Amino acid sequence: MQEPAKDKGWDIISGSANYTDGEQKGLATLLTATGGGQMASVVLMTNSSQYQNELLGFINSLQLSKPSLNETTNINPATNNSSINSIVGLWVDYTIETSGYSNGFPTPSGGYFRKEYAFNSDGTYLFRMKNWAVFVKEIQYVYESGHWKLNGNKLTITPKQGKGGWWHKAKSNRTHEWGSMAKSGNWKLESVTYTVDLNYYIGGDGKKITLQSNAPTEREGIKDNNRIVLNARGSGESLIDNPPGFSTGVENKSAHTSAKPATQGNTINAPITGKIWQAQSLEKHGAAYGNMSGFHTGGFWLYQYKFNKDGTYHFVYNAASAVANNPVNVLQYETGTYAVNGSSVTITPASGANEEWSVGKINNGMSAETIRKVLETRVKRLKSTTRKLEKITYPFSVEYWQGNEANALCLKHTQDTQREGSPGQNDQSCFFETTAAKAEKFNSVLQ
Repeated sequence: MQEPAKDKGWDIISGSANYTDGEQKGLATLLTATGGGQMASVVLMTNSSQYQNELLGFINSLQLSKPSLNETTNINPATNNSSINSIVGLWVDYTIETSGYSNGFPTPSGGYFRKEYAFNSDGTYLFRMKNWAVFVKEIQYVYESGHWKLNGNKLTITPKQGKGGWWHKAKSNRTHEWGSMAKSGNWKLESVTYTVDLNYYIGGDGKKITLQSNAPTEREGIKDNNRIVLNARGSGESLIDNPPGFSTGVENKSAHTSAKPATQGNTINAPITGKIWQAQSLEKHGAAYGNMSGFHTGGFWLYQYKFNKDGTYHFVYNAASAVANNPVNVLQYETGTYAVNGSSVTITPASGANEEWSVGKINNGMSAETIRKVLETRVKRLKSTTRKLEKITYPFSVEYWQGNEANALCLKHTQDTQREGSPGQNDQSCFFETTAAKAEKFNSVLQ
């Protein structure tokens, strides 16, 4: 086994051993990564060294995203537009009523308790609550609307109007139907400043945030440590319906659509605009390289988006492997336009190409840094093919990642795309904000 290594919060162990299967002899290689309560393993078995470079290329193409932690972190959210964008949307606390336990598991009664916040990007919000309990005679419904403001990790909610009441259940006793109004209730309009954790949990079950107050509130009631956990409702579809003939006046406003257009004149105003977003992976030697295992080869995979204020963009994918028999520089690029609508961005390419370029010679005496420079220097275009131009609308988020010490733009997709390839952890591909001085330069290619 090789010495354990660490990468992006993962503990990685790799090793190889010879094996015999009858008259067949070969080499088995195992890589195991653990982190954040998760584990991933790759096993490769070969009986020939003929395709060793291809196998190493495959191993080095594997990318590990930073593991998510399903516990409270001490990350302080950013105080810029990235945090504001992170909270815009529908956040819910949906609980199923239970009537006891059977074989150690709670038994649903058919009732439910639902609360939700819809934070709109224009600074308004709608809070609604509906309780349909089997063991309570009437349905409770509450709504409240007003304004919200986020300053660092402090969220202030200031209501302007709201009311609640009790309704009879329908004669059918169906949980999605209403009877007549029974009585109105007293609802206190309460301005509260919460401590908000925008990074409480990001994982396979979706994102969660927490709101914590100094005392019990009218909206949350009595909670453990005065804290409520809210789940992102990615579809934006509420499970709370209004009583018959009842309207809050704001329930039809989309939480994902700003009252102010993202485009003002010919200028786009959005958290991704006017910035360069870049992601890269470094090629490493595999276990078969013995003491060199885990060290960088000089090969690389790089992705870059640049979103201009005039609504145009460019995308570049640039890669080269140092362990290939005949290394080439792969260059794929496209330009076009983009449009932002709340927390979605639509990318519409207009032109692009996929190319391969020759590079200089590399040898074993070179350092990884020198090899990288050789592989980055394109000498002669060997091939150019038509690029598939793919228009896609991505839900996106912009958040500060403490581990990378940078803002991250995460484009969500469940299918392979021409630009990002396969989706990463949590069905998204993430890129990190960088400066023009630090970003890779592709101006000569994109002219």
